[in-house]
Amino acid sequence: MTQLKCNVATCASNADNCCCRPDIMVEGPEACCCSETCCGSFQEKDKAAGNVLRHDVPNQSLSVKCSAYNCVYNGEGACHAESIHVSGSSACCDSETECTTFRKK
Repeated sequence: MTQLKCNVATCASNADNCCCRPDIMVEGPEACCCSETCCGSFQEKDKAAGNVLRHDVPNQSLSVKCSAYNCVYNGEGACHAESIHVSGSSACCDSETECTTFRKK
């Protein structure tokens, strides 16, 4: 499990700079830098429908699936970094988020 800090306050699953989901997906299959990654699990708070499964309790350690295959922390589609940071404080869509822990192999 990976410790995740997230400052994407506009995400429906963010509370106190932590992700409340049981897992997330970092995307960026051809990424060569942080800005070419994103949190594929992002869902904007204002657009989250009432019937969408909400996660409200911060989860300090969660499973991080990852398609950023050029990252040194990617191992068989999962993040193996001890901790990661997702940023995008005013994001309106997943492409406005990024994994700032990404490091190119």
